[in-house]
Amino acid sequence: MQALLPPPDLIAKILLGFVVGALIGLERQKKLDAERVVGVRSFGLHSLLGTLSAYSTGILQEPVILIYSVVISVILVASQVYYKLFRLTGKGLTTPLVFAISFILGVVVGLDEPQGGLPFGTQSVLAMTVSFGVFLVLWFKDELAHAVEVITRDEMISAVELGVIILFLWPLIPATIMIGPIVYPLLTIYFLIVILLAISFANYLLVKKYKDKGVYFFGFFGGLASSEAAVTSVTHFYVNSERKGSGKISLSVVLANVAMVVRNGFLLIILDTSFRLIWLYLIPIVAILVFSLVRVVIEEKSEDNPDGQMFDTKLVSPFEFGAALRFAAIFAVVYLVQLALTTTFSDLGVIVAAILGGFVSAGAVVASVATLFFGGQITLSFAAYAVILASTTSVFNKMMFVYLTDRQTGLLKKVARDSAIIGGFFIIYLLALSMGLFP
Repeated sequence: MQALLPPPDLIAKILLGFVVGALIGLERQKKLDAERVVGVRSFGLHSLLGTLSAYSTGILQEPVILIYSVVISVILVASQVYYKLFRLTGKGLTTPLVFAISFILGVVVGLDEPQGGLPFGTQSVLAMTVSFGVFLVLWFKDELAHAVEVITRDEMISAVELGVIILFLWPLIPATIMIGPIVYPLLTIYFLIVILLAISFANYLLVKKYKDKGVYFFGFFGGLASSEAAVTSVTHFYVNSERKGSGKISLSVVLANVAMVVRNGFLLIILDTSFRLIWLYLIPIVAILVFSLVRVVIEEKSEDNPDGQMFDTKLVSPFEFGAALRFAAIFAVVYLVQLALTTTFSDLGVIVAAILGGFVSAGAVVASVATLFFGGQITLSFAAYAVILASTTSVFNKMMFVYLTDRQTGLLKKVARDSAIIGGFFIIYLLALSMGLFP
């Protein structure tokens, strides 16, 4: 009886064959009316036709099956095109186009082979990814059309510049170069510049979209990628916006630190499956979250909150190459010093590297320390000290990046105040750990 049942990989193939088309048809179904005659069932069955024909052709070695299904698909798509062009003049061809795509995705699923003990392989993953991407493009069609309508010439040029930097320079950058006896991560420097440029562009768009609240979104989400880069970019934006709203900008810096600490916590969970380090890191996470909530309440109640919009995107450029290059230069210098100290002082170098590494990337320090601890190369207390020191340094380094971008002290004083409170608590907690007050 069991021999008559289809294998799990075939069942998964049939289900995926229908789903890759049905997902696209789901959006078409939402807009189903007299002008659209295909929906979830039609799209799903069309992609399933491709899956079954491709699978049957491979099993029976009869290409006529696939040819037959291709002919059927061409007839169905052609009828859709005819209906759109001659019966509904002036209507687009999106539905026939994505209807054809659904068949191709079904064929891709049918030709897929299971890998790694799973009932599906990379081709099925590709088909699902494309299907989901098409679904998003169709679902947010109105938002995309509106974005294209309101985009300015400078914004378009900036987006193209970022695309050129990523697509054309990436393959040309070597992963490392030798500077004397030191292997230097040139590709890492390149990624930092790209991240900062992308964050700068995102900062511009968020402020444009959400007005004054945009700097809050940018501070947190930019901090998930690089809190130092986020602070550099948002400070540069503050300078170019005639130094308005220092309270909001300083709160954005706090949120960047929150994102940095939360991200480090996730790194500890992922890299240290014993979860011993994350338990010691929970108190700093809770502390900075509470402080950020207090700051949000204070800032929203502040009298220095005019009714009008404080930040004007017309005063700034979507891209700031100068800020990106300055940040990359700082990273390069600190990285060399950190590497030299780690090599010279061995175990003690880990602590020194944690302090210096926090100036560049606390996440990199946390990841390396968690790996060393889980591998049994350093003790729990030693690892906890390094992680907290890196986070503390990363909180304090925001003052340096603010000062390098804005030499006036208005914003710097507020950032220094917030950093002193957060960093001070981290240091007190670190001293408590060293005295054995926490198990």
